[in-house]
Amino acid sequence: MNLANKKIVITGGADGLGLALSRALVAQGAQVCILSRDQQKIDTAIKELGEKAQGFAVDVSQWQTLSEVANTIGSVDVLINNAGVWIEGLLLDHDVVAIERAIDSNLKGVIFATKAFLPTLSKASESHIINISSTSGLKGRNGQAVYAATKFGVQGFTESLKLDLEKTNIKVTGFYPGGMNTQLFAKAGTPKDNQDWMDTAKVAEILVFMLERDLSMVMDHVVLNKRQTKTSN
Repeated sequence: MNLANKKIVITGGADGLGLALSRALVAQGAQVCILSRDQQKIDTAIKELGEKAQGFAVDVSQWQTLSEVANTIGSVDVLINNAGVWIEGLLLDHDVVAIERAIDSNLKGVIFATKAFLPTLSKASESHIINISSTSGLKGRNGQAVYAATKFGVQGFTESLKLDLEKTNIKVTGFYPGGMNTQLFAKAGTPKDNQDWMDTAKVAEILVFMLERDLSMVMDHVVLNKRQTKTSN
């Protein structure tokens, strides 16, 4: 896909990997639509990215508002479901609100955003859905019962969606990265020493490469792990 002038929606696009990806796509001439719950972060991102970017303050787990945003955006060539939150600890230590927030952001938001933009994606000559999950969506880990449940859910959704759409113009990719140097953990109140984890700009380069492949090929299940680092995962 030639990314020049393609309209690309990125949920959670105002910081972390989403912002790094927004930068990389704008550099390729794409039109980026950032979805985020944080208007201040959107404003900062748009100021940096320039006229090729638009921002929409929306919670992707809220269907009515999300569907209105999708109608406003109109035609779309690519959807990247990137929004998500971290939750860590034992199940009995989580309150119900935190559990619901993780499920809403990490799983329901992916399903709702896909449903909202699928009609216009189906009209494009070539289009692509990338669901950014986690290696925790492939393997359970201590203290991640709820987080892993949401990410395993994304894997199941992605694999089934791929089968549903395999005879259409829409590619579907599940992307499963390991630890990255982002504020994901700090925002959840469980900061980690992750400065030497994967650089989001380098991860974004890989995603751009995947999007640029032509219709004859699709990377439908991509796992990206960090090499051994000085800090723990």
